[in-house]
Amino acid sequence: MTDTGDDRERAVPILTVLDLDEAAGFYARLGFEVGSRYDDYVILHRRPSTELHLARFPEHDPHVTAGSIYLRVTDPQALHDSLRAELAREGVLYPAPASGLTPELTTELRARIAAGERLVRLHEIEDKPWGMREFTVVDPAGNAVRVGQVIDA
Repeated sequence: MTDTGDDRERAVPILTVLDLDEAAGFYARLGFEVGSRYDDYVILHRRPSTELHLARFPEHDPHVTAGSIYLRVTDPQALHDSLRAELAREGVLYPAPASGLTPELTTELRARIAAGERLVRLHEIEDKPWGMREFTVVDPAGNAVRVGQVIDA
């Protein structure tokens, strides 16, 4: 498909969340800014052309109704390092292996959250066999955000 530069036709992900303010604050860490806000809906923008919508859904359960998006960026390492430092400063960092959570880590994470800890799961960054340098971070509503860049050959 040829890129015509026409922005009128594109897909925009809509993620459900419990708390719009908390979610918008989380996505600000990934470079998003609030473009528009309505009662139960926020439209976020990340320059130059990425758009993400958040919809408040009172019945949202992070363990059941979570979604995911893939965010392509020009420097995933810098974003990962910045996000890791900020989450660590706030005391909410839950570092996870790039390969995903083991059953033991899942049990530990769920127990800590059930005990009232506010944690943000951030997976390590790595070069993937499919040609991407990427990492995953999970937002407060349980949505997985995979962040990456094509590896230059």
